[in-house]
Amino acid sequence: MIVTQSAEICSFLPNEDGTLTLIDTEGKPVGHESYNSVGYMRRSGKPKILRSVVRKPDDGVGENPWLKYDKIGFVDTNSQDQGGRRLFVCSPSLLLWQDASRSTGNVHHVDLLVGYCANESNPERAGWFDFVQRVQESGVLEATDRILLVVDSEKAAIPRINGRIQPIFGDFVLPELFTMAYATSDAGAENWINAEMRRRDRVAARAMASIRADKRFLEILSESGSLYIKNTFER
Repeated sequence: MIVTQSAEICSFLPNEDGTLTLIDTEGKPVGHESYNSVGYMRRSGKPKILRSVVRKPDDGVGENPWLKYDKIGFVDTNSQDQGGRRLFVCSPSLLLWQDASRSTGNVHHVDLLVGYCANESNPERAGWFDFVQRVQESGVLEATDRILLVVDSEKAAIPRINGRIQPIFGDFVLPELFTMAYATSDAGAENWINAEMRRRDRVAARAMASIRADKRFLEILSESGSLYIKNTFER
């Protein structure tokens, strides 16, 4: 799918806003309308551009997410009761800039984490912990990279997590170069950050429906506790 529309993108960080413009795969700016598209990595390792963003050089936005952070991650989790335990699906994605200028970037889909946890625990936190670890071990980070992780759960706890006062999961504290932010999948799609969280929510829901219908997979998952599965649910 080629991007043929664009949108104004509002910052979700306090006191930071600005306008960005989408460009098509030929690098040409396109009109200001709503949009809905994604990007992914080819088998060859080269990115397929389905959604790109470009920042106007004169937008005067100052320190916004596109300048302040070197990588931006998104995680949404869907969970349901399954035989007295919580069955959960964590749906992550990661925004990577195309070059050092940070004028364009692609959102890459990450394998889904599927697992079981106790009913009283919050599987969202397991997803955050897993995502941070996977990103750290992936080889995509430079030593000084600043990473923003966007989530849609436990908004009130985020300041304490960012202050390294409250752990993410167990006794695991957010690494120094990571920052968490809240964005809801229930907000309008005109905000690109919220639109991406909505996409993560839809992917997790589709995966959950497929998994619950697969008795053999549930048996395997029950024995292992958690598994990664390929994300084939984007559309």
